[in-house]
Amino acid sequence: MSLQDRFRTSGWSSVCINLKNMLSLTMKSNIILLLSVLCGSLSVMGNNADSVSVRCPLGVSDATVNAGLRGTYVMPTNHLLRGDNPGGCRVSAGMAPFMEFSVRNAPYTRYGRWYPSAYQGVGAGLQFTLPDRVVGSSALLYAFQGATFARVSSRLTLDYEWNFGAAMGWKSYDHDASDYNREEDAVGSSATAYINLGVYLRYRLSDRLGIFGGAEITHFSNGNTSDPNPGINMLGARLGISYALGAPSPLRRADWSDFEPGMVYDIAAYGAWRRWTYNPNTDTSYDGGVMLVPGKFAVAGLCINPMYRVNPVFSAGAAIDAQYDEGANLSGNYVTTSSTEDPKFYRTSFTDRLSLGVSARVEFRMSLFAINIGLGRSVYAPGGEDLRGWYNTFSLKTFVTDRIFLLTGYRLYRFNEPGNLMLGCGYRF
Repeated sequence: MSLQDRFRTSGWSSVCINLKNMLSLTMKSNIILLLSVLCGSLSVMGNNADSVSVRCPLGVSDATVNAGLRGTYVMPTNHLLRGDNPGGCRVSAGMAPFMEFSVRNAPYTRYGRWYPSAYQGVGAGLQFTLPDRVVGSSALLYAFQGATFARVSSRLTLDYEWNFGAAMGWKSYDHDASDYNREEDAVGSSATAYINLGVYLRYRLSDRLGIFGGAEITHFSNGNTSDPNPGINMLGARLGISYALGAPSPLRRADWSDFEPGMVYDIAAYGAWRRWTYNPNTDTSYDGGVMLVPGKFAVAGLCINPMYRVNPVFSAGAAIDAQYDEGANLSGNYVTTSSTEDPKFYRTSFTDRLSLGVSARVEFRMSLFAINIGLGRSVYAPGGEDLRGWYNTFSLKTFVTDRIFLLTGYRLYRFNEPGNLMLGCGYRF
């Protein structure tokens, strides 16, 4: 069957067929993250209880079920989405029904006092694109967290919320097939990361029933673990209804009276894999583009990050970042007598694959989760330009105990060049 036949005939059934991709390391990390929300809710919140009441025996309260629908505009960020595809159709819209379950920190726990409006949980949904012949549709599984920005009235609040998880079931192709055309592959892999950020108004109709709606942005990406990695970006709106399974806790303000500012020290180790490209022409004036290196390459890293914790929400500091990248600096070691269909490379040394850098870090924490953002520059990268220069890090820490956290993040080079995932764990001293 030709690639175009597969393109026409593959449809929603790929959602079920490609669920097997959940077994990949990237998807495993997302599933672990989701489970950590539940485990963390029971362990971290419970462990931080100073005097947990009978009403909140596990350190959580306000169990709530949400259901709703997202309507989205698909941004035309690549030629396939703009209509340059075998079907000749532009992908312009999408929709996603969803259901979620969330809990809050019990009022009598330390986290309940520090983050009284924070809620976190797990959600599932279906992401449809219209028409679906180009990228298809996917099943969503994600963790989420939100909190109140401002209280407009006793019934109306302005909240933020982020989602992070996996999207499984996009249209995909056999990259090893003889008729595979990279220019017709709109996603690059059947499973991608799902990232969403929104601002919503929530209105409480009664003690248990509420409605919410607002604007959001969504990003899907395979994190450079496969090629191509064009990503899909959406702007949209969300409408939904919420129902509390028990009597909600009374409204309260944050109480930081027992918080003591001071230093914390995070050490994290991570690993992943990525794809690399190379320049097949040693002539520096060559402008024929780069070629994809066959295979995937291991990445491993270590981060030592001391920070001063100003308050329960904000911390700032610096980090030492060490990273080993198996596929770095291959262009300078390309065997020019080999073909681009089967390229050969001279073996690179260990130091060619190693980089050390220093970065400035800020971290925003809300209950179980902390978002850490870094801007750094390499100070030791003897192998070549691939690992030199500026880099950015964006990571999510999920605290499964007071000190142990899971790490899920991404490293970007020179502000716009794809880097690698960061999947690991760490310890806070």
